[in-house]
Amino acid sequence: MVEREIQIRELTRQDDPLIKEIVQSVLKEYHDDLPGTAYYDPELGELSKYYAAPSRKYWVVTINDQVVGGCGVAEFDDLGTAEVQKLYLLPQTRGLGIGKRLVQLSETTARELGYSSLYIETLSNMSEALGLYEHLGFVKLSHSKSGTQHNTCDVWLEKKI
Repeated sequence: MVEREIQIRELTRQDDPLIKEIVQSVLKEYHDDLPGTAYYDPELGELSKYYAAPSRKYWVVTINDQVVGGCGVAEFDDLGTAEVQKLYLLPQTRGLGIGKRLVQLSETTARELGYSSLYIETLSNMSEALGLYEHLGFVKLSHSKSGTQHNTCDVWLEKKI
């Protein structure tokens, strides 16, 4: 069995095209490459610029120095809510506990940045992700929070931190 060296580090400009490709490939995998999803986010090709703000962070996951996914956290509203954003992992990396580590890192970082809750928007066919979020204490909401850009998402979750 090949040993995996899993690392989580901050996003760099060189990662931008790799993360864009991962986000779009995962959305295609689930047939969610639709308007109103992250697939068409205008900042997707330059995430390093978007996440350079002090109120935002984005991490890249590597396995044996290969970029395999990522996750970010950024402000959502003026009410103390941050959003877990663009958490996507390649299929071969799922089930290794990486998603859990990324959500926990997002929660810790959001708390350090002064946020009081975390918000997630996703799609109901991403059942593995939904199970993870609920396992980590996120509660389903009946509707999206106002100000969402992802109007195709049909599941909304929040956790007080």
